[in-house]
Amino acid sequence: MEFALGYGDGYIRFSIPDANFAGEIRSAPVSSPSFAAAFASAWASPHGLPAPLEEVIEKGKRLLFIVPDHTRKLPTEAILREVWGRLARRLSPRDVIVLIATGTHRATRPDELAAILGEFRNLFRVVVHDAEGELVRVGTTSLGTPVEVNRLVCEADHIITIGHIGMHYFAGYSGGPKMILPGVAGAETIRLNHMRLVEPSAYACVYEANPIHREMREAVGMVGVLAIVDVVLSGDGTPLRFFVGDPIEAHRAGVAFWDSIFQVKVPQRADLVITSPGGYPKDINLYQAHKAIFNAARAVKDGGMILLIAECRDGIGHPVFADWARRARDLDGVMEIMKEEGFKIGGHKAYFFALDRKRGIRHLLLSSLSPEEVRSLGIEPVSSVAEALDLARETFGPNFSVLVMPHGNDTFPVSPP
Repeated sequence: MEFALGYGDGYIRFSIPDANFAGEIRSAPVSSPSFAAAFASAWASPHGLPAPLEEVIEKGKRLLFIVPDHTRKLPTEAILREVWGRLARRLSPRDVIVLIATGTHRATRPDELAAILGEFRNLFRVVVHDAEGELVRVGTTSLGTPVEVNRLVCEADHIITIGHIGMHYFAGYSGGPKMILPGVAGAETIRLNHMRLVEPSAYACVYEANPIHREMREAVGMVGVLAIVDVVLSGDGTPLRFFVGDPIEAHRAGVAFWDSIFQVKVPQRADLVITSPGGYPKDINLYQAHKAIFNAARAVKDGGMILLIAECRDGIGHPVFADWARRARDLDGVMEIMKEEGFKIGGHKAYFFALDRKRGIRHLLLSSLSPEEVRSLGIEPVSSVAEALDLARETFGPNFSVLVMPHGNDTFPVSPP
């Protein structure tokens, strides 16, 4: 079997012996109308709104667009073109601000802003969120988390978020409410929200009962988001369906659609799972690429191996993640750090790596990182897929089984216990 998995801006090509190939984990096929037709259909029938947005937004009011940062692969410029084409008669460009939802990620660079926004980079005022910057307290969640958000959120008359609906390994799902918290929230709010990841219901594809997503939904209500414009993308980035309207109702509809496409039944777990996030920017760093490992772990046997194919051009991606991963190789060690130092953003990735190791899973990485840097995290570097296959053969014998997940960030295996 021949494969080509995304790696940076290109691909890693490899083959697997037929005798060892156990299957390919892919999302369900779905036909998609053209971008313009799909958008127009969603815009004309918004979820939970009495009319399309151009009839709801008041003339001359201040509009804030909140859009994803450089770590998300989203056709943001094309979406803005469709939205602005429908709103331009009611608003002037000087009434509009675009806020880049970085959460606690590094600041988006000027060249990345140009790539994200295209023609809108200079049409609107553009601000990159700073989680340590000018914040306003807007309330406290029912679970006790104080919610602080970017000052611009509170100054806007109307807020429209643009996002991508997908699985998130502890928040349940991305898009929708997640564009506010953590997208444009303060660092301490994000930390307190994310520290709930140790609760059993804080897990991928858990929606209503997820305490982290519950706080995210409450934060949306505190700031008064008018509408979301969210898209579900295929693994290669093709828009499949748009969801426009009320931030909760539209997002819930998008989640149901995502589940029907991307939750994939896997009859049997494998000795080795080979996966890729899908190339740049999903593999911009190990911190982001980890989502593919999280999903792959649902399809690998206890004591098995996961090979992650990810360029990681920006390195590891988070200093706390790197620090915790170097200091603690098992779950007890991570929990001890958390107990002594408190929860820190970035440490949660070390926590999930440690959960895998508790099952005896070995993590292999094919990347541009130096072998020494990879080993320092408790991960085994490999120079090729063939090397990983040889390791599997040595460990499990000649009849070892291999599953391949070409779009690991966007595929949620459902396998037997």
